[in-house]
Amino acid sequence: MAATPNRMRRNLLARASAVSALVPDFPFDYAAYLASKGKSPLGSVTAEHLGQPVLVVGAGVAGLVAGYECMRMGLRPVVVDASGRVGGRMFSTALGNTPFERGAMRFPVSGRTLMHYFAKVRMRENSEDFPNPGSVAAVSTVVDYEGVKYYFEGDEGKFARPEKFKAIEDRFFGEFLEQQPILFSQMERAMSDGSVDTGRIKTIWNTILAHGWDNLSFHAAMVEQARWPASDINLFGQIGFGTGGWNTDFPNSFLEVLRVLYTGLDVSHQLMRDGAEQLPQRLWTQSAASFGDQQVYWQAEATVETLTRDALPGHDPLRQQVSLVSRLDDGHFEVSLRDLDTQQDYTQRFAAVVYTPHVRLLDKFRYRHAAPERPLLSQKQWEAVMYTHYMQSTKVFAATKDAFWKQRDEQGRQLMSITLSDRLTRGTYLVDYSASHGPYKGSGLLLSYTWNDDSLKLLAGQPDMSNGALCTTLLEQIYPGLGLRGRLEGSDPFAQIHWEGEPFYLGAFKMNLPGQYEYQRLLFSQFHDGGNGVVDDGFILAGDDVSWTGGWAEGAVTTALNAVDKLAKKFNDGSVVEGGPLSQWQHLKPVALADLPPLPQPKWNRFIGWLMNRLCPGLKRGSGRPGH
Repeated sequence: MAATPNRMRRNLLARASAVSALVPDFPFDYAAYLASKGKSPLGSVTAEHLGQPVLVVGAGVAGLVAGYECMRMGLRPVVVDASGRVGGRMFSTALGNTPFERGAMRFPVSGRTLMHYFAKVRMRENSEDFPNPGSVAAVSTVVDYEGVKYYFEGDEGKFARPEKFKAIEDRFFGEFLEQQPILFSQMERAMSDGSVDTGRIKTIWNTILAHGWDNLSFHAAMVEQARWPASDINLFGQIGFGTGGWNTDFPNSFLEVLRVLYTGLDVSHQLMRDGAEQLPQRLWTQSAASFGDQQVYWQAEATVETLTRDALPGHDPLRQQVSLVSRLDDGHFEVSLRDLDTQQDYTQRFAAVVYTPHVRLLDKFRYRHAAPERPLLSQKQWEAVMYTHYMQSTKVFAATKDAFWKQRDEQGRQLMSITLSDRLTRGTYLVDYSASHGPYKGSGLLLSYTWNDDSLKLLAGQPDMSNGALCTTLLEQIYPGLGLRGRLEGSDPFAQIHWEGEPFYLGAFKMNLPGQYEYQRLLFSQFHDGGNGVVDDGFILAGDDVSWTGGWAEGAVTTALNAVDKLAKKFNDGSVVEGGPLSQWQHLKPVALADLPPLPQPKWNRFIGWLMNRLCPGLKRGSGRPGH
C-alpha cells in the first residue's frame, strides 16, 4: 500500500527475486524459519494447555495468520472483529467481474513470509506481475507533469524514457544511496541469496542510527544530505518512480523509506487475481488439512472459523467490538466486548490476547477506569502507542467494458497508460484480469490512488459531480479523444474508499515521523519484553502498527509469527522454540539508541579537544561553565 519508488532501470538483485526482506532492525529470516518447519506446527504446548482459548483481536491478515498457527499448535483461536468482515486492509469488493482492491493490492516477491502464505492457500498460482509505472507489466507509462505529457515504454527504442527521468533516478540510486553510511549495494548484497550476512546488516544499520538519520525527514535528507536543488526534489516528489508521487511522504522519517528500499519491497510486485482478501478468508474458512498442514489436538476438519464460533455461541465473531482488556491477578485477562448486532455488553476471560488493530485505539482502554491497577503496558510503551502516526489513503475505481488501453493509435502508442500526474488523480492504474483462473475475468481503472494529506482533497466532492467523474474528466484531458466515460461499465461505475473515514480505522497504515525510532522499537519489542514489566506476558501486540515496514503486509505477517512464538513459549513452560524469533533475539534485536557506541571523532576534532583540555583544564567541554 505504501508510496515508495520503483527502480525502473537498474538490473538490481531484487528484480531477480534474490533479495529477501530481512528488515535491518531485526533481520530474522522468517521465510527460512517457516521452510525449516515444513508442514509441522510452529511450536508445541503442554497437555494442560491444549484447547486453551486465545483471543485474537482483528480479522486481518495478521490476526488470521496468528489464529491459524495457534490452531495448528492445539490452542483455540477466538478471532473477533468489529467491521463485519474478514480481511482488514486486504479488502476486495466486486464491481461486476472485476475486484476493487480497496486496501493492499500489490505484493513484493521479496516479502517471502507473505508469499509463503499466498502459496499455502494456492493464490500464487493465480497471480501475475503488477503493472507498476515503468515496469514491463505496465507496457507503457505516461507522466503528466507541469502541463507536459511524457509517454514511454522503456529505456530504448521509439518510446524511450526521457533522459531527465533516467538521470534523476541514477542520482538517487547510483549516488545518494551509495554514500556513507547508507551503502545501498552492500546492504542489498547482505540480504541476498547465497550471501546473507546478518552481522553486516546490523553493522550498516546501526551506523546509520548512530549518525542520527532517524531525525531526518525524507525531504530533509534530500536537501541536507543529497543536496538536490528544489527543481529535482519537486520532480521526484510529484512523480516519483513506480508506486507513485513522493511529496506525500516527505514529512515521514527517511528510515521508513530506506527500509523499504533495502528490503526490495519497492520492486517486483504481484497482483493476486483472486482478490487479496482471499488470503485471510481462506485461513479463516479452510482447515489445515486442506492445505496439507499438520496440526495437533483438533479434528482434521477444524477451522479458525468453527473454533471461534464454538467459543462465542449466539454471537457473530465479526460483529464483536473489544472495548476493554483488563489484566487480572492470576495473569489472565478479562475482556469486555459489545455485540454490535444486539448491543449486548458481556465479558470473557482469556489466558492470552493477541491485539492486531491500530494500537492508538488501545489508548481509550486506559480511561474506562479512573486508575487501572494493572496496566497492560509500561509508561514508555503507552507513550509509543500515543505517538503512532498514520497515513491517510483514498482510492477511486471504475470497472471497464474491456481492456481497451491495449489497443494502439496511429503513432503506435497504447490508447491509455499507467499514469502519474501532478494533478487531481496522482496515480492511475490499469488492471486486466482476463488471464485469471478464478472468478474474476474483468478489467478496470484505479482512477486515483493517493496518500497522506493529499488524499483529503477527495473527502468532499463537488455537489453535482462525484470524485469518479472528476477524475474521469481530468484523464480525458490527458487523453483527448479517448472517450473514457463511454468505456466504463454501467451507468454508475464509480466506487471509492477513504481509509481515514472507515469505521474502526484511523487511516490506511502506520508511518513513523522523524525521531520516532525508539517508539517503534518499543512497540515491536513488546512481544519479547512484555507489558509493564510482565516478561512472560499473555498480552501481545502484532499487526501493521507494530511492524518496521508500515503499509506492507509482509510486516503484519511477521509480527503475527512473533506473537505465535511468544504463545508457544508461554504455554510450554517457558521453553523457547528452537530457531524461532525469540531464540535469535539477543543477537538480532533492535538496538536502543542509548546503547549505540559513540562515533569515532575526526582527527581534527580530537586535536581541538586535546588543545582545549591543555589550555583550559578547568572547563567542562560542552557545559559553557567552569567544572567543579
